[in-house]
Amino acid sequence: MPSSVINPSIKENAFEASHLLALRSLFGAIDNIRTSLNLDVEEMLLYLSIGYLNTERIQQVGSKGYISATNISSVADFMKIPKETARRKIKRLAAMGLVDNTHGVVVRDAERWFAISRQLPLAPDRMR
Repeated sequence: MPSSVINPSIKENAFEASHLLALRSLFGAIDNIRTSLNLDVEEMLLYLSIGYLNTERIQQVGSKGYISATNISSVADFMKIPKETARRKIKRLAAMGLVDNTHGVVVRDAERWFAISRQLPLAPDRMR
């Protein structure tokens, strides 16, 4: 299959160029996080998703919120993956000490989760 030809004008568009650089940065951050935690990409995204779901209370009520556990079904629905896949991968994350699944699923170290999530180059003002 022949490769696609990119319109040369894309190189002239500063937004497109910055978007491609941001995308490269995102992939780099994903690889760094994945490698540092010794996870595959899906496990890394699952870990980030669990922490995100755990912090919904903080998102709703501000800094006076708290970390709250979620469940495997909610994680699977959020990630749009089969429940059994989520269960299996959460079991691995728990064995690695990243999450706890005793009374619901929760990241074991919220400060570490926040530090890891801050590695992702997110620009809220540019999200659409």
